[in-house]
Amino acid sequence: MDFTRRDASRLLALGVLGASLATPAFAAAGPVRLPLNEFVAEPRLLKALRKGVAAMKRRKPSDPLSWFYQASIHGVSDNLWSAQVHDDPDVQKVDRAKYWNQCPHKGENSANFLPWHRAYMHHFEQILRMHAEEDDFAIPYWDYSQPDQREFPRALGVQHLDGNTANNDPANINPLFHAERDHFLCGYEHPFTDQLPLTELSARAVDASRPMNCPVFFGDTETDGAGGGIADNDPGTRGLFEQSPHDQLHRAIGGNVQGTDGQGNPSFAIGGMAAPPTAAFDPIFPIHHANMDRLWARWSRLPGKRWGKLPAAAWFDERPWFFFDTKAQEVNRPRRDYFDQQALGVRFKDDDPNTPPLRLPPLAAAPMAGMMAGARVLTTRASEVQSLRTTTPISAPTTQPTVLSLSPKGPAFAPADRRFDLVMKAFKPKTERMTLTLLDAEIGLTGSSGFDVYLARRGTAAESLRRDSPLYLGPISIFNHAMDDSPSIDQSFDITGDLVALHQSTLEGLELVLAPYALATAPKISNLPLPVPVRRLDASGFSVTRSELDAPPPPMDQHMHQH
Repeated sequence: MDFTRRDASRLLALGVLGASLATPAFAAAGPVRLPLNEFVAEPRLLKALRKGVAAMKRRKPSDPLSWFYQASIHGVSDNLWSAQVHDDPDVQKVDRAKYWNQCPHKGENSANFLPWHRAYMHHFEQILRMHAEEDDFAIPYWDYSQPDQREFPRALGVQHLDGNTANNDPANINPLFHAERDHFLCGYEHPFTDQLPLTELSARAVDASRPMNCPVFFGDTETDGAGGGIADNDPGTRGLFEQSPHDQLHRAIGGNVQGTDGQGNPSFAIGGMAAPPTAAFDPIFPIHHANMDRLWARWSRLPGKRWGKLPAAAWFDERPWFFFDTKAQEVNRPRRDYFDQQALGVRFKDDDPNTPPLRLPPLAAAPMAGMMAGARVLTTRASEVQSLRTTTPISAPTTQPTVLSLSPKGPAFAPADRRFDLVMKAFKPKTERMTLTLLDAEIGLTGSSGFDVYLARRGTAAESLRRDSPLYLGPISIFNHAMDDSPSIDQSFDITGDLVALHQSTLEGLELVLAPYALATAPKISNLPLPVPVRRLDASGFSVTRSELDAPPPPMDQHMHQH
C-alpha cells in the first residue's frame, strides 16, 4: 500500500500513530554541498579537495581511511587487489567479503541502490573532509542537467596543474586526474588541438525526466519505481534513477580509453568509471554520486511523491552494509537510517527549506504493506507454452533503429507462436506479468552509445517514439555488474502495461524497436587522428514469458492516494 506525507499527518491527527511519529533526531546540519562549477570557483575549496584526495591516496591501501580502501568498498577487481599486495602485505588481511565490493548488484534488490550510495557518500565525505582540513568542506555535485555544465570538469580533467605537460614534478600532477577516462570526453591535454575537451555529454545521457516524473519510490517491479523495488533478486534489474542518468554517466566517462595494442597500433579499452570494480577509484565518482543523491533529495520534495509498495519493517531494520567513521571504526547502521537526508545532516544548495523531504512512516505502524512478492512462471499445461523463445541472433547498429518482429516467421517459431496466443488471451494483467527478455545482450565494454527499447505496433515510425510514451520499456543496461564474469546479460522488461495500452492479446503485429542514442556530442573537429569506436548491440534472441505473482498486491485504500 502506498503511504504519503499527507497520510502520516492524517494518522497523527487521528491519534492512530501516537508517539511513534515523534520528530526524528536530526543530526546537526552538515556543510552545504555546492554545484561543482561554484565549488571550483572558490580556490580554497578546490585546494581542499585536492589536498584531501592526495592525503587519502598517500595512506596504505589496507588503511580504512585510504583512497584505495574507500574505493574498494564500492568495488575492487582482483587485478587491483593483487597489485597492492606487494607494497602493502596487510591488504591480504582485509575481510574482502565483508567490507569490499559492497555495491548492491550481486543479487540484492534494486531498491538498495540509492540508500546504499547515500550511505557510502555520507561516510566517505566525512573522511575526505577530515583530510581536507576545512570544516565547511562538502563533496560538490556535478549538475550536468544544465546545458552549460556538460563538458567534463576541467578541474578534474587536467593532469598538469601549471599546463606544462613536460613538468612531471609530483607537486604539479593533479590528484583529481584519472588516466582511465574517455579519450574524447575527458581529455584536456591532446597534442593535436586546443578545442578541448573534444565532446560533451549529450542531452539524452543526462536525462533524468523519467525518474523525476515517477510518483513512487518503490515500484511494483524492480524497474518501475524511481528507486527500484524489492520484487526479485535479479542483479540486472534497476530502478529508474539507476537506469538514467546514473548508468549513462559511468559509461560516458569510462567508455573509450586510448591505448596501443601489442603492435603499437591505436586501440581503446574500458575505463575506470565504466566498470563497477574500478569505478570508485576515479575522483569524479563521488561528484557524480553526490548529484545522484541530490536528484533523490529533489524528487522527495516534489508534490505528489509517495513511497509506493513499502517493504516490511524487517527490510528497513536489516544491517547489511559496513562503512567506517573518521577514526577507522566500523559503522553498521540499519537501512532506514539512510532514507532521511536531514537526519544525516546532508544538505544541497538547491534544497527548498520550506518543503521537507518525503520521510518514511513509523515502521512500527507498517503492517499495512508487506514484503513484495516475486513472480513465478505459471505451470505449463500440455496445450500451452508459457515461455516463447527464439534464438534468432540480433545485431543492432548504433547508426539507426533496429526493428524486430515479436512473431517472426519460420518453422521453429510459428507453431509455438500460435500456441502462445492462447496463453496471451488468458493473460490476467492484474495478477500476472508478461516479461520480454533479450538473451545474452551485449554492447561491448567500450563505446559511447546506448539503446532505448520500445514495444510498438508494426509500421510505427521509429522517429515518433518518445521516452515519455507508454510504449517505452527502458534502456539497455550499460553499467553491468554481471560483466564481472561476462560482458553479456539477460535483460528483462515488464511489458504488461504496454500490452494493456495497446489493447493487445497476441504478439501478432507487435515489434520491438532498439533505438540507439549517443552518450556524447559529435567531436568538435572532424579530422581526428583516432576514430570514435563504434559498437553494436548483439543478442542471441529473445523470450516472452507469462508469470503470476506469488501473492497479489494488498488492496489499496483510495483515500491513501490523495495529495
